[in-house]
Amino acid sequence: MKYLLYYCFFFLCCLTINSQTQIFEVDGEKYSYSKPNTFDFILKAPNTFVEFGSNMFNSEYTLANVAIGTSTALMIIYDQPIYDKTAELGRKWGIGNGDETTTYLSVAGYPLFRGPSDWGSAMYFIGDGWTHIGLGLSFLTAGLINSDNRALQTASQIAQGMLTVGITTQFLKHITGRETPSRATQDAGIWRFFPDQIDYHKEVPKYDAYPSGHLATAMMTLTVIASNYEEYKWIRPVGYGLMTLLSFQMINNGVHWISDYPLALGIGYLFGKIIVENGRKKITTNKSENKFKVSFYPKFDFYNSIGLSVKLDF
Repeated sequence: MKYLLYYCFFFLCCLTINSQTQIFEVDGEKYSYSKPNTFDFILKAPNTFVEFGSNMFNSEYTLANVAIGTSTALMIIYDQPIYDKTAELGRKWGIGNGDETTTYLSVAGYPLFRGPSDWGSAMYFIGDGWTHIGLGLSFLTAGLINSDNRALQTASQIAQGMLTVGITTQFLKHITGRETPSRATQDAGIWRFFPDQIDYHKEVPKYDAYPSGHLATAMMTLTVIASNYEEYKWIRPVGYGLMTLLSFQMINNGVHWISDYPLALGIGYLFGKIIVENGRKKITTNKSENKFKVSFYPKFDFYNSIGLSVKLDF
């Protein structure tokens, strides 16, 4: 949560008075983007949670829910051999299996910024809060310099996603209490549902494997950026590639089992989708506008005559 405090500080750069909305074409559709208020990412969070809860049980996502549940159950069966093989590959390829991030900037002895120091920590850092903060601040800076509401909305949406996804995954971790691979006392780790919270905070790795907050946040950030900039087709492939590296490394360094991932991906995607749609307004579609259309219909009347009617749509 400390990352959100940093982000909140930087977000004070935004003006709190909305400017005129701007229209952008995103993958053939036109959307209006208004300038976000400084604390929109906090004020909009409650409604986002409500929408997330209602959408989870929407028939539109029934198949996705079944897929998440089924894949998680199957992966639990193979969690231990997958972890063992991944750690073996990590050692073979010379990828570190620990968090070797280093503090590069500190103020009065307090670590202000840390970063990777080897390949293993670089892969793990993909899911670090600072990565998402950096992306958000990049959009914030570009939006302020160019007076670009889409960039500003993207920055605000990333912040909102970090808040909502972070709270959701932490809530689930505190309920499921699953051991991480590095602290597992049996194959695939023990699940201690509704653990003692004092105990939890004394030995966090003993309880916080499920689901992966890093992967959920990464999926949310990718969904927000890619949805707002659909014209850049390389965003999703690059993002999925980076998330694959992150997923490998979190198993390699004993932070997560592979079965911690399906729900995390679902949480990140759904929050990202909801946040994006609430941060812009669709105003038209180019797929059918301004197209000349001719329709023919059979015509009958009371005098037993048959004819043909023509309808013109402009």
